[in-house]
Amino acid sequence: VYKGLDVITNKATLEERQQIPHHLIDFLDPLSRFSVVDFRERALKVIDRLMSNNKIPVIVGGTNYYIESILWN
Repeated sequence: VYKGLDVITNKATLEERQQIPHHLIDFLDPLSRFSVVDFRERALKVIDRLMSNNKIPVIVGGTNYYIESILWN
């Protein structure tokens, strides 16, 4: 989610992101507060939007804690 942390997070490169749409990547200042609840709210909106357009979201990256937040209440 954080801007400017490309190397230490092994973030997808700009070239990779241009080939396939990516969401919730590189949008937040590293000094900003962002909780797992914030992530869950944003991620579920993106997932709902993609599925309503008959697209299957592929969820990758981040910490397991964040991924688990969208899988279970």
